[in-house]
Amino acid sequence: MRDFVMTSESVTMGHPDKLCDRISDAVVDAWLASGQRAGVNAECAIASGVVFLSVRAGRPDPIDAAALARRVVAEAGYGPESEEDAMTVILELAHDPALAPERIAQAAARQMVTAFGYACDSTPTGLPAPIDAAHRIARALDAARIDGRLAWLRPDAKAQVAVRFRDRRPVAVEAVALTLGTDEEVGLATVEAAVREEAVAPALAAAGLPLSPGAEVTAFVSDETGPAAHTGLTGRKTADDGYGVFVHQSGSALSGKDPSRIDRIADYAARHAARGIVAAGLAREVEVQLSYLPGRASPYDVEVDTYGTATIPDAEIEARLVAAVDLRAEAIAERLALWDLPARHGGRFYQRLASYGQMGRDDLALPWDAPDLAGVLG
Repeated sequence: MRDFVMTSESVTMGHPDKLCDRISDAVVDAWLASGQRAGVNAECAIASGVVFLSVRAGRPDPIDAAALARRVVAEAGYGPESEEDAMTVILELAHDPALAPERIAQAAARQMVTAFGYACDSTPTGLPAPIDAAHRIARALDAARIDGRLAWLRPDAKAQVAVRFRDRRPVAVEAVALTLGTDEEVGLATVEAAVREEAVAPALAAAGLPLSPGAEVTAFVSDETGPAAHTGLTGRKTADDGYGVFVHQSGSALSGKDPSRIDRIADYAARHAARGIVAAGLAREVEVQLSYLPGRASPYDVEVDTYGTATIPDAEIEARLVAAVDLRAEAIAERLALWDLPARHGGRFYQRLASYGQMGRDDLALPWDAPDLAGVLG
């Protein structure tokens, strides 16, 4: 497939699914920032007036998880007048011996997973253009709401972007569709003009993508948004976390899992490898596949697909990757400092990944987005 149109979407921090991701990762942050090297898994569901939070851990609870959940909801923009501010938090906390420090320190993977990482040289972030543009618009909507330029926006919004490709290179945006709510009566024409000026135009300029002649920017305004309108669940926006629908995805949730979980950190390792391959000049575009089996430390299989853009055979790139980069679960966590990042960032690292994607974040210095593997792969 060389010439095509591809779409992707991103949602703002007040979307119920992303609230759940953010709460789950806030638990992981707080646990690890407290100095815990025990495992922790957190899952969250949210609906009108209720947050259900389930936490499994290998050590006693060092945090007030209910207060943490309320803080995340408030920070997402649901103020004192909203039902969400008075949410009931139902907390289930259980000790799981499988997450004890001596168990998670074992080098072997504990889950079966095939993870995918992608990078290209056609966008500033190395992400596929549709998801890159959608994330930028979602982030711009949140920023404009928070700083008052679009004060009437509600916290729950969605941005969808359609991008035209020629020879697998993005050339223009064909359409942008926004779904949002407003806290006051604002005419549709005013809404469309305001979000185009404050969010869409600057986001596409930063992405380096023009609107094609005749491109449509439309807004759909809903009276019902947020948890009062639709439920949320941890891990339901996996395409938003990665690369949209542009490449393969494992389908595994990323949020709410500590760095011993290969089904989270393998995605980071695959992205790190893909960034290194492109940075080394070995390909303009690449997808890296890492397949793990329970009980094995290293990947059972490593595959590289450069879509015909490589300067050397794909098989040789695979061989270099396997020879130069330690892809064992324990080694990934240590190389990328995944256990230490929450403490280094004031207890707020993983929760910042819950909105606007977990890859290609040019607003964060993510270790798996660094091109530092280029030297050992080139």
